[in-house]
Amino acid sequence: MNYSIIARCARSGQIGIALASESLAAGAGLDAAVRPNVGAVLIQGARSFRLNRLATNLLAQGHGPAQVLQQLQQADPDFDLRQVAIIDRENTLATHGGAAVRPWSGIRPGSAYVVLCDGAADGRVAEAMAAAFEAAPGDDLDQRLLCTLEAASAAAGMGATTGLPVRSAALVAWGRRDYSDLEVRVDMHEQPVKELRRVYADMKPSVEYYEQRSRNPSKAMHHREFAGLLKAQQKQEQS
Repeated sequence: MNYSIIARCARSGQIGIALASESLAAGAGLDAAVRPNVGAVLIQGARSFRLNRLATNLLAQGHGPAQVLQQLQQADPDFDLRQVAIIDRENTLATHGGAAVRPWSGIRPGSAYVVLCDGAADGRVAEAMAAAFEAAPGDDLDQRLLCTLEAASAAAGMGATTGLPVRSAALVAWGRRDYSDLEVRVDMHEQPVKELRRVYADMKPSVEYYEQRSRNPSKAMHHREFAGLLKAQQKQEQS
């Protein structure tokens, strides 16, 4: 089973993708999938680095998502094996559900987001994902994306899947810089979405520290000291 979401936050301008897959290291499939301040593409079913680059290059050249989708189809003889979602900085969406993608497969577009799912028993996983993403519009985009994966995992655990269990998960969020604001991956795990949440809990509050450290390494707090402060803070929050 595979499930994923691509979305743009109107408030922050961030574009993000989150996914979970029965394949190993599925996060590697997000290479070149996002172009900051331009747009992003999400390909599921049969991923393609080549199509990722083609799509984001076309978006950067000014082509709209529908035009990009058309050109991907013309360039790809295996397009029917793929689910595709494209979003640009204007929140314009374009989607494709290949006729040869394994059932149950579905695409649920919403306001500035698209949910994709394949290998499910029915539409419950996709519906749970859409509901979770829409539940907290004021939260940070990365938090909303992770909650969407958790909703999918819960729905799949209730028998809403006929495929293999997921083994990897990933979450990326890009803003206006030429590098990601946040990127977390779990490449092989029995409960990858749960593990993604565990890693995210450490990574999210560390983003600002690593940003400052990269700019002023000589003045930055030692990473061991920062790690100790972070664990102490988490312990206090849990008590």
